[in-house]
Amino acid sequence: MSERARVVVTGLGLLSPFGGTIDELWAGLVAGRSAIRQVPRFVTAGLPVTVGGAVDLLPWDLPARDVEMSRRPIDDALAQARISPERAGFLWSTGLDTAGPGPDGPVQRSAGACFSTLARRFAHPRRMIGAACASATHAIGEAFHLVRSGRVPICVAGGATAMLTPFYIFGFAWLQALALDQAGEDPTSACRPFDRRRRGVALGEGGAALVLETLEGARARGAAPLAEVRGFGLSQDAYDLNRPPPDGLGAELCLRRTLDDAGCAAADIDAVNAHGTGTHAGDPAEAAALRRVFADTWRETPVSSVKGAIGHAMAAAGALEAAVAIQTCRTGLVPPTCNLTEPDEDCLLDHVLGKPRPARTQAVLSSSFGMGGQNAALIVSPPPEGAS
Repeated sequence: MSERARVVVTGLGLLSPFGGTIDELWAGLVAGRSAIRQVPRFVTAGLPVTVGGAVDLLPWDLPARDVEMSRRPIDDALAQARISPERAGFLWSTGLDTAGPGPDGPVQRSAGACFSTLARRFAHPRRMIGAACASATHAIGEAFHLVRSGRVPICVAGGATAMLTPFYIFGFAWLQALALDQAGEDPTSACRPFDRRRRGVALGEGGAALVLETLEGARARGAAPLAEVRGFGLSQDAYDLNRPPPDGLGAELCLRRTLDDAGCAAADIDAVNAHGTGTHAGDPAEAAALRRVFADTWRETPVSSVKGAIGHAMAAAGALEAAVAIQTCRTGLVPPTCNLTEPDEDCLLDHVLGKPRPARTQAVLSSSFGMGGQNAALIVSPPPEGAS
């Protein structure tokens, strides 16, 4: 095996507010629909935020809802790849420790305990990744590097979180990061990435799992690759807990490292799956970083964010968005940014508005810029010709 083997994705499973398949998620995104809606439990509890991107496929009173939010995507990805977990390493994010009401009284869930429950059936390495909103992208990227270097033949990577709890609502409301309820507002419009009327994040939940292996290994066992992973980069702002530096320098460094890792120039990137959370501080910083990285081509490089449609799943967001980037490569369509109708002058980019845009999608950049300055990004491409 070469020192830098080509790495492909041969399995993909997910849960999103649109449903339990990539096809359901993709149909919602390209239609420009939002799955963010009012959560009756939050209304009853009198919370300051009563909307979110909920996964209704799992019962709210499931004692180990966080474990099941991970297990289902993992099992689906393994089944599609035709791989048993004993053959694969495991890099995963399950978010933060949580507390909240359960069916039989207060429940406290340890992220470490959740990871341990999931990891015990996998081979080594087993790594729990904690890098805030960049966690799942970080997990996929680390798995990519392990496979590319020949250290591990196959890895399952991604993340999942059960975000819609009072614990998270009060915590992020205190950080002034959430879009608080407004009288008479349509819940589906709560999150408006890059829009001049944006006012914060809408929480979402779900998860996605990717099976990564070498192209050589996939060919040898007759597996059909869904996409190729070409590059991964990281950076750390070291600036503030809750906001990036206004100039976006940390995000820019991350993106440049990702391009370098993939051996790409910025002009080679055909579309960007942006982090795009809908916050006043984050969106302009991200846009500034993208404009500098893309220099002369930023006006014709389509950019979209999925968080207006499904909310922000925090530690799982990057895995869901990697799945969307893969689907963009496979379909040649860039989905629109839901609820973006009036781009802010501070967020100028080649935004995809209203309907999906056909594009050349041979290289798609997917980025995650997390709280505390944790930044991670991936570049994915269609599978190599003749790979299956």
